[in-house]
Amino acid sequence: MCGLMRESHFGKGPGEGPRYMDAFLSMVKSRAYTHRPFFLAHAATFGCNSKCRMCTYWQLTPRMKEDMTTEEVFGLLDEAYVAGMRGYYLFGGEPLIRKDIGQIVDYANRKGFLTTMNTNGSLLASKAESLRGLDFVFVSLDYFNEYNDFIRGRRGSYADAIKGVARIREVGKTRVTLVTTISSLNVDAMEPMAKLAKDLKVGISYNFVEPTLDFGLTSSTETPNSSLGLTRSQLRGSYGLLLRLKRENYPLMETEHVLRHFAEGRRWTCHFPKMFVYVSPDKKIFDCNYNYNYDLRRGSFEDYFSSQQFKNQVQRAERCNMCVRTCVRGYSYAYSFDPINLMDLIGDARILINQKIN
Repeated sequence: MCGLMRESHFGKGPGEGPRYMDAFLSMVKSRAYTHRPFFLAHAATFGCNSKCRMCTYWQLTPRMKEDMTTEEVFGLLDEAYVAGMRGYYLFGGEPLIRKDIGQIVDYANRKGFLTTMNTNGSLLASKAESLRGLDFVFVSLDYFNEYNDFIRGRRGSYADAIKGVARIREVGKTRVTLVTTISSLNVDAMEPMAKLAKDLKVGISYNFVEPTLDFGLTSSTETPNSSLGLTRSQLRGSYGLLLRLKRENYPLMETEHVLRHFAEGRRWTCHFPKMFVYVSPDKKIFDCNYNYNYDLRRGSFEDYFSSQQFKNQVQRAERCNMCVRTCVRGYSYAYSFDPINLMDLIGDARILINQKIN
């Protein structure tokens, strides 16, 4: 009942155009003077239905009972909107294992958020109808055939992801990007995955295995990063390969500017904490190293963004220079209004804009 009352408060909400504009203006406002996040990144659940070899998050599945309820998620979105956020990014765990995921996406859209989701694609086909309003979806796919099932620790993961991509594009207006996480298990897959994305007429983005949360579940000497991560020289070579693929017009979402700087080993300044705020399934703010900094059940976004804690996090990120995520560097370049990167971004936007939408 309370959820229905909330929805009736703002009716159908703003359309696609106004939500895009609001998200852009919230970024400009952050960059110009607030220097506070404009995107809520919400780990929607502790649960996951895969057992990826380069991740330990799935071992937290027994903690699903700590996930926020539907009403609590609606409340989180209300609080984020008041705090000036206009983007909503859902991830996990696996967000689609939540039975209320369609309600959450609808509520966020009607509230005025630009909505994005990262999923392993296993349930995307079966839940596509309830996700018609989703603006963007990132589908994790690490190999171009059933070997993906081995990497992801779940039989049928490759076929399910491919079906999910086709179905979500069939039923709605969602723009699709594949996300491939590169490790020693699939370092040979970068070019074939770019070809697959081109064939599917979707975008593709690449990540590299990095330290993941373990909460004491794995030995510090046996983390996925230490056993599956690439060497520094392999990383440099991989960035060079991605740069070539970008120049050959494969639909990579990383800009040429970002890839070139990675390949050249240039230093950079991370602005990510000024753009995204991570919130856990049990409503705690955490940073990119999974340090839990603040409990939103005992405070507010406003209090946190005004705190020395937040300022310290921003300063640590600016000095870090260790991140191997191409997306984080790309977001930081966009936030700093790097003119060359902005020109590249216009070209990248066409990859999504030109996707065939039914």
